[in-house]
Amino acid sequence: MGATDWVLTLIIGGILGMIGQGIRMVMGLKKVSDQASAEGKNLGSVFESSRLMVSLLIGFIAGSLAIIGVTGTMDVASPSKELIVTIIGAGYAGTDFIEGFIKKSMPVNPQTGTKTVDTEETEQPAMG
Repeated sequence: MGATDWVLTLIIGGILGMIGQGIRMVMGLKKVSDQASAEGKNLGSVFESSRLMVSLLIGFIAGSLAIIGVTGTMDVASPSKELIVTIIGAGYAGTDFIEGFIKKSMPVNPQTGTKTVDTEETEQPAMG
């Protein structure tokens, strides 16, 4: 496989991973919407597009990594339904794993008790 083939393979895997993450996000958005309604807020007041984009990027990465694992065992140039569903599933599960790892590894802010990467003191609603 040449460099062009690898780039296209990674892009295909990344897009399929983003689809898997998109499925996960739909469920997460429903949960956040229900939580916001229970608190008398609308979804727009708790929705963060930056978290959505980061989550989709993680799905892209998970799908790209997953397709690397199957390139020697399956023909990626003409993907079967099985391969497509496998990579979408990897995007779903891989994103869940990576986001869980990130949340667990983030330092805890002693003032608020929330996990944070920077100095923000607001807790972010879960997207998935």
